[in-house]
Amino acid sequence: MKLRLLGILALMSSTIAACQSTPTEPTATKTSVTVAAQSIPAQSESAQPIAQIISPNAYKVPYLGYNGTFILNADQESSVKDPRNPKRIGISKMEKITFYKNATGKSAIARNCEYIYMGAAADPKYYKEFKAAWDLFELVKDEKQDPNCKRFQYLALTAPHGEPIHMHVRYGGEQSSFEVLLKMSGETEDAAKFSPWFATYCGGGKSKCGKG
Repeated sequence: MKLRLLGILALMSSTIAACQSTPTEPTATKTSVTVAAQSIPAQSESAQPIAQIISPNAYKVPYLGYNGTFILNADQESSVKDPRNPKRIGISKMEKITFYKNATGKSAIARNCEYIYMGAAADPKYYKEFKAAWDLFELVKDEKQDPNCKRFQYLALTAPHGEPIHMHVRYGGEQSSFEVLLKMSGETEDAAKFSPWFATYCGGGKSKCGKG
């Protein structure tokens, strides 16, 4: 009887621990477009769940500001020279995104990539001081998608902000994760490697929006 009781207690303990380690779903943001609450997928068994927050643009602007044309900031040398950065990004109602090779939008890297909004997460380095946060988007798994969209499987974008309005962009392919993109804020500063990665894009179709 004693051994049986110990076995039951052990089973209960493991069940409770499993429940406590399950990430909670983020609260859906209230914008002019319906945004379903999504849980961020686990990155690895050893990784800590990504803490969810409310997007800085929630309740402020339609689609959290992710709608329209964003052009790589010509005022920020590190953004222009970093080969990772598309020259132009076109966003339709925070759902479909096209990445371009040039600022004119005549040549696409990946076209009409469809995304699901996965919620917002605090920047691991700058949230406490500046309330810096990232909105996270994951590519929809659909065989009809442009195959080039897989290069942009995970997107981390700062809600368009400031004056002139701008946003920062990071992305990663199938072998990346949201955790990897967020941790880039803590990388050692290295101008030759464009680290930390804070690619800046100007809103409203502008090509210059300061060095911030």
